[in-house]
Amino acid sequence: MLNNKLGTSVTATQVSKEEAKTSVSAVDAQLFSKGEAKPTDVSVLPTSTISGTPAVGGAIGIPGLTNIPNLESVKRAQELAAKMGFRQDPQFGPLINLFPGTSTEVTVPQRPAKAPVLRLDAQGREIDEQGNVISMTKPTNLSTLKVNINKQKKEAFQIIKPDLDSLAKSSVHFDERMGINQKKLLRLKRPGFQFVEEGKLTRQAELQKIKSQFGEAQAKELKVKQAQLAKAKTEVDMNPNLIEVALGVRAPKQKQKEEIPEIEPWDAKILLSATYEDVSVEKLNLDKITIYVEHPEPYDPPAEPAPPPPQPLKLTKKEQKKLRTQRRLAKEKDRQEMIRQGLLEPPKPKVKMSNLMKVLGSEAVQDPTRMEMEIRTAAAEREQAHVDRNIARKLTPSERREKKERKLFDDPTNTVETIVCVYKIRDLSHPQTRFKVDVNAQENKLTGAAVITDSISVVVVEGGKKSIKRYNKLMLNRIDWAAAVGGDEDAEAEAEADKPVNSCELVWQGSVAKPTFHRFTVHNCRSESAAKKIFVDASVPHYWDLAVNSSEGSP
Repeated sequence: MLNNKLGTSVTATQVSKEEAKTSVSAVDAQLFSKGEAKPTDVSVLPTSTISGTPAVGGAIGIPGLTNIPNLESVKRAQELAAKMGFRQDPQFGPLINLFPGTSTEVTVPQRPAKAPVLRLDAQGREIDEQGNVISMTKPTNLSTLKVNINKQKKEAFQIIKPDLDSLAKSSVHFDERMGINQKKLLRLKRPGFQFVEEGKLTRQAELQKIKSQFGEAQAKELKVKQAQLAKAKTEVDMNPNLIEVALGVRAPKQKQKEEIPEIEPWDAKILLSATYEDVSVEKLNLDKITIYVEHPEPYDPPAEPAPPPPQPLKLTKKEQKKLRTQRRLAKEKDRQEMIRQGLLEPPKPKVKMSNLMKVLGSEAVQDPTRMEMEIRTAAAEREQAHVDRNIARKLTPSERREKKERKLFDDPTNTVETIVCVYKIRDLSHPQTRFKVDVNAQENKLTGAAVITDSISVVVVEGGKKSIKRYNKLMLNRIDWAAAVGGDEDAEAEAEADKPVNSCELVWQGSVAKPTFHRFTVHNCRSESAAKKIFVDASVPHYWDLAVNSSEGSP
């Protein structure tokens, strides 16, 4: 195809045979004049196979080409062939050389290289386009053990230790007094696996115990003071008052070893003599040997007490009632199921005189007298069973008393603290009022004292929360202190204008760890000093001071 295109372009520009002969003769004339060539006969030149004309110049031997007058047409033909991807035929080499000074290189755009295609034969070997086996060198396996790698590194990078002795001798400026620490210059070898020596850990533990007992700081301080003391002793002219005295170190307390008894306590009951020297059957107390085995008293292991169990959820009254109903229904349902399965005997029907004919029917008509007696007997039995159950549930007098006490008083086992109240009364001389104060304190199981003087009276009570609450109501609300004044009515009327109104005040109320008094007592004292002595003897004089120094209206 390329030859046809080139032939077409060349034939379009062909010239006549005369022009070709003229150009050849002109070239020969120039060469002949210079002495470089001889005249050439045109008839001798090879002729073209197409036109029959002789080939021109460098176009010798190329068929189909006679003359090329236009260079531009040749260039266009070459560019067109290069763009279409055709290679140059070797026969057209002389044609290109006809035009000196022109560039024969044509820039051809390079196409992107295609990815190589992997082709394999039946044996799995890689082959080329023609089917030839491609020889490939197998990669060498470079995997090895870590030990071999470390060995190669060690051989490649050997650490050469410096010869310190020869270095010191060769150097002129070496000072022997300075010394060389070879351990610091030389690299330490990594230690290998070694077993722990026997007793090493024990020695470390003892050393740590000594340091923790005396302290490192105290040990260093003691060492410094001992050095100063030794230095002071060597100097004669030093002032002895400036010498620091070292602090004494207490030796650790050692537990006293128990003495080994000559005879064990468990053998002392059996042996007649107090020694083990002569032990025989005749010298044993066989009465102490019985068939019983004596077990030692068990002790709880030393450990922290277990945490308390989770407390049950406290329900309201409505929730408790609902829960009881659900339990009762579930219990009745289980009983009916067991009766249905035949595990329990069904209960007898409750027959009364009102439903006699409805329950029994024809049986009641046959013998009504007998049926009436049976019904009345069964009703009496049910009533008696009901009474017996109530009597069984009824509390005994002692249990009733304990229940009442639990309701009125606090539980002493759960009481953590004791509440104390101090009352200040102007006049406690009235016998009826004094009786109320004394008896109510004893009935409420309160402890304390009532100290009565001419000018002031002090009442101190100790007890639980419920008892103190009731006693407060008695002392502050129930007793009419203005009307409870002792003495004759005439003398009372005369002195009524002089004395203030009788009253009772709560001076102080608080809690203490434990009660001070053992019981409640009443004391009549002639003076305030004697009254205060009662509280001093009980180690609570501040109760009296609080009552005396308190102002009216301030509890």
